[in-house]
Parts: sequence; structure tokens; C-alpha cells
Amino acid sequence: MDIVDILQGSLSLIFVLISFIIGVTIISKYGKYKNRLYILVGLYWLMLSTLWLPEAVSFLMSLIIQQTLSIEWYFIIGNSFVPVAIICWVIAYTDMTNKKIQKLAVGLILIFSIIFEGLFFYYFFLDINLIGVINPLRPFSADLGYFLTILLFISFLILFVTGFKFARKSIKAENKEVRLKGKLLQFAFIAFTIAALLEKTARSILIGTVFADPTILLLSVMLVVVRLLLISSAIAFYGGFLLPRWMKEIFMQ
Repeated sequence: MDIVDILQGSLSLIFVLISFIIGVTIISKYGKYKNRLYILVGLYWLMLSTLWLPEAVSFLMSLIIQQTLSIEWYFIIGNSFVPVAIICWVIAYTDMTNKKIQKLAVGLILIFSIIFEGLFFYYFFLDINLIGVINPLRPFSADLGYFLTILLFISFLILFVTGFKFARKSIKAENKEVRLKGKLLQFAFIAFTIAALLEKTARSILIGTVFADPTILLLSVMLVVVRLLLISSAIAFYGGFLLPRWMKEIFMQ
């Protein structure tokens, strides 16, 4: 492993650990408030963070047993939970904004999720290389196939539009805490979307076309920037829903 691999793997691990702690913490609030929103939002962030779980697991495996995840497990762990995340978020989003459109919205998302999972496992068993390949020069990275890139792009677009719309509505509230939560959520959705698009869609398209060498410095720097954006988005997401006292003291002085 070189310094880029270490940075990529360690920062992915940090993001996943932070995200799992945040997800479980949000879910645990259900016991106090008896509101399914906490379960849905917590599961949403947990499932979404699995996009980077294979990198974190491969990094740990390389440190302990000098091996990485097989390509099959890499793609199953890193992609098959995305539709679950979208379903959880859309239910939560319509709970918070408009219950009248919930059945329609969830129905449409279920159709998209079935298409996502169906195409994923169809290509998985047909020829896994159509889903993507593990880069031998960057063992923790995968270059995604075009169909999976498109499905992820649509997924990120759905999450961004709904999340940003909800955040903007909160920013317009009269209550200062609600406005702060809205600003934190707005940052979280913007930062996550930029990071996800850079790595999971743009990177896979650029490698082999614009950039012939996957070890080029610009791509390596981009990976590190993506991880920092992801970590900051996770912390902002946590603040946007739970707003702990320490965060309130920082931003509401």
C-alpha cells in the first residue's frame, strides 16, 4: 500500500464508523419519542454509508490478513442496500412533508428499487465485469460499469432533490433551532451529493476516457477530498436531525 491507499482506506473506515454510530444513535431515539421517523432516518443513513463499506472492510482485511474483499462481496455490500436507503428516506420525507402523496411516492420508488436490484443481480450473475472491476493499482477502488453508474446517479438525484427541498423548508422556519437544523441538512445533502457523484459516477466515467492512468495525482487528491466531504456531511446530517448541545453552542452563539 502507498500513502494514497492508506489515506483512502483509513478515511473510508472513519466515515463508515462515524455513519454507523450516527445511524444507530438516531434509531435509538425511537425508544424515547416513539416516532418511526427516527428508525427510518437512521436506517437511511446506515444503508447509504454501505456504499463505502467495502473499501473500509478491504482496508482492514489488508492490514490484518493481507487480503481484500472478493469482487462479488465488494459489489453486493457496496450497492445492494442503496434501494433500501432510498425507500426509507422517501417514507421519512413524506412523513415529514406530505402524507397525502406518500403512497404514490413510495410506489414509484419501489418500482425503481425493483428495477435497480433486478438489473444489478441480472448483470451480477451474467457477467460481474459489467457491474465494475476492482482496480489492481488501487485495490480499494472499483471502476463501475455504465448501467450501475446511471442507476446510482438517479439514486443520488432523488435523494438530493428531496433532501434539499426539505432542508430549504426548515431554513424558512421561525424557530432558530429549526433554521440551524435546516442549514446543517442543506450542507449535508450538498456535500454528500458532490462526494458521491465525484467518486461513484464521474470517476468511473473519467477513468479510461479523460484519465488513462488510474494512479494520476488528481484522482488521488479527489479521493481524499471526497472522504473529507463525506465525513463532514455525516456530522452535519447528525446535527440536522438531533442537534446535540455542543453543536448548538458552536453555531448559535
